[in-house]
Amino acid sequence: MKIRVKYCWAKISMNKLNSENFEKVVNDESGLFIIKFSSPTCGPCKTMIPVFEALTEKNPEINIYEIDTMESPELASHFGVRGVPFVTYCENREVLYSFTGVTPLGNLQYVINNINDPYFRENGEFRSEEPKKSPWFALSIIAVILFFITVYFLV
Repeated sequence: MKIRVKYCWAKISMNKLNSENFEKVVNDESGLFIIKFSSPTCGPCKTMIPVFEALTEKNPEINIYEIDTMESPELASHFGVRGVPFVTYCENREVLYSFTGVTPLGNLQYVINNINDPYFRENGEFRSEEPKKSPWFALSIIAVILFFITVYFLV
């Protein structure tokens, strides 16, 4: 018995940008918006479709635009796109943050949730949490040293 699996990629209703409408659309935007660069021949771009569907559902107030790099290579060049998928977060004609490659929904949502963080606005990067130092490593080193000292003096 053969089982056939058919993959169906749902289309997201993203606004298309190209060289003709780019200036007008970007000038009309007042808040945060996202530009996704992709190509119709890009497999990873197709895997990002469900991610952008979920992102659109979670953030209906944020406009997401799509630029086909084959149709508008000059826009891709302007943004410094070196690989697709390429996602950039923009506000007031300024690029705030970008991702290249397949990116999990959690990472995309994290940027939206923390875009107004003062540290990010000042430094252009997100603050990374310092890993908590565990005392177990130091205690294990001390234990090993004490073991060898004890063995050395008893023998």
